[in-house]
Amino acid sequence: MTENLTLPITEVVVFDGFDDLDAIAPLEILVAAGFPARVVRPAAHPSTVRSAHGLVLEVTGVLGKAPGLVVVPGGGWLDRGAGVRDQCEGALPASVAALHDAGTVIASVCTGAMLLARAGLLTGRPAVTNRQALDDLVAAGADVRGAARVVDDGSVVTAGGPAAGIDLAIRLVARFAGEDAGRAAAARLEHEPVGPVLVGVPAA
Repeated sequence: MTENLTLPITEVVVFDGFDDLDAIAPLEILVAAGFPARVVRPAAHPSTVRSAHGLVLEVTGVLGKAPGLVVVPGGGWLDRGAGVRDQCEGALPASVAALHDAGTVIASVCTGAMLLARAGLLTGRPAVTNRQALDDLVAAGADVRGAARVVDDGSVVTAGGPAAGIDLAIRLVARFAGEDAGRAAAARLEHEPVGPVLVGVPAA
């Protein structure tokens, strides 16, 4: 990592029904790389948060007003359970849109992309999500790149299914802390990054 490098204040937002791997894997990778990261919840959400797989968290922090980077997990979309679908009907999309407009980089893992689409961030924009939800993302107006593992389109970064969150986090480390730091993040995990990672994608 570059000496004296300032890494973005990072928030991983969780909510009832979030997919565990979508949130926890990026959190671990970013914290290990030195990002000032924390888990937060939407402001109106109870402090007790239950994941899709039974993890119960007591989350005291709420989504901030000016983080540099926000990671949005998926969860519940494919089985129509609690999770992203519920959040799409709440205040979170508007909060995410406002943060993006203020300069926050917004990243999603898996079907978290559907929440970004509801926020209006993916209309006509290259993006990817879980392969089982690609048709939904097309219907939401995104320029879907279904073969991609990660799509880094500047202020919005999206990733495929749950394990793709690992590759998304490594990409974010490389982007903000340098390629050497990205390689070091992958080495810590004993993970061989999976591609393709599309960066600055031109229109199809």
